[in-house]
Amino acid sequence: VQPTDTVACLVTATDASGDTDKGQATVTVGNSSPTVDSVSISPSKGVTTGSKLVCTAKASDPDGGTPTLAYTWEATDTSGVVTALGKGDTVALSPKMVQPTDTVACLVTATDASGETDKGQATVTVENTAPRVSSISINPSKGITTSSRLECSATATDADGEVPTISYAWLNVTTKLSLGSGAKVTLSSKTASPEDVIECTATALDSHKGSGRDATSVKVENTAPSVTSVSISPSKGVT
Repeated sequence: VQPTDTVACLVTATDASGDTDKGQATVTVGNSSPTVDSVSISPSKGVTTGSKLVCTAKASDPDGGTPTLAYTWEATDTSGVVTALGKGDTVALSPKMVQPTDTVACLVTATDASGETDKGQATVTVENTAPRVSSISINPSKGITTSSRLECSATATDADGEVPTISYAWLNVTTKLSLGSGAKVTLSSKTASPEDVIECTATALDSHKGSGRDATSVKVENTAPSVTSVSISPSKGVT
């Protein structure tokens, strides 16, 4: 039997003389709702703002049918704001759609031939992608002396669409002396000597405390001595 079928019980009564009478009762087979048995999202870990997600679901029907499955996607941020991401069993994320710490859900609805439904879902959390220092340079890069003023410049990118903040740290690699922070540093004979290697490290930091860094260095050159004065004594009365 299937839902909406009518099942009848037919009764025949017969007496000793062989006379009969008949009667019956009927019931209608009701529909049983389908069940969403499982929902999963792949990948379930390492999801970023650029991931492609695939949702897989299984459903069953006690009446023996094969339920149809419908998929929808949504994202919920930490403030509870829900954003629709589309329909279908796959979704390609982007920084315009989701941000790190957002929860992405695949919502599945199973529907049987009679229109009865059941729902299920699976969720994943979007992880942060650390920013990357894409370029770094020190100006000037040549002709550096123990009194030079150096400036470090770096750029950084973030796959999540953020604009990272960049900080700088200076180090005399040769002597292991920290020369301070900030984009600029002025050398002196106390902090650097000819042939010393001066390094600038740039660190890019995003709002989720993800960081990336890179470094570059220059070498201090020797400054030739200069004769400032020459005199002969005595300068007069020389015989």
